Amino acid sequence: MIVKSPYAGKEFTLPDEKLPDAARFAMKCPFTGRRMVLERRPEGGYSVSAAPDQGAAPRPPKPGGAPAPVPALPQVEPDNHPPGTPVAFLFPEDSAWLDAAREFFAGRGYGVSTASGELEAVARLRLNRYDVILAGAGQGSARLREEMAAWPGVRRRSVNVVLVGDQGASNDPRLAFLLGANAFFAQGDAPRAGDLLEGALTGYELRYKLMAAARSQVEA
Repeated sequence: MIVKSPYAGKEFTLPDEKLPDAARFAMKCPFTGRRMVLERRPEGGYSVSAAPDQGAAPRPPKPGGAPAPVPALPQVEPDNHPPGTPVAFLFPEDSAWLDAAREFFAGRGYGVSTASGELEAVARLRLNRYDVILAGAGQGSARLREEMAAWPGVRRRSVNVVLVGDQGASNDPRLAFLLGANAFFAQGDAPRAGDLLEGALTGYELRYKLMAAARSQVEA
């Protein structure tokens, strides 16, 4: 489902399989982090509005009234991994998580790609296709999450997105849903990164095997 933020005025994709079975629910805007409310319409689809305590103030303009310019993305080279190799893109906002995730994925035969800054990370997402993305859930990765939120549903479902932040406890499914991720891990749980990431890979694989089986039964 395509959702338009009442704050940023931008659209993003909310995977249908992540919609709760409720007539009305709240979630965080992926662009601003502010709460918004989605309410099911009788004729189908959802209406989207600002949460009552949030207001719908737009992003502040640049002094003088002009909107802030969109930064230009740097030029990057395509990733170079052997054909058929699964690839994990790592951009957490924590060096302990970066080191632990790099070791984990390399030990399982994944190619590993990283970026030196957020704009380079966005440029790499536009140029390459990844099997797993591990990113931060804070402001330092906001543009990266905005990029992923704009992906079509088919592409989004093909990537196992894992976020790391300080918003809550590891493996909180509601928090993962609100952030548009397949899994969420607490920043302080870097010492458990191997076990947590193993669970994220297994859970993703099982989930989409079940979805594929369900589609096969419908089409049969």
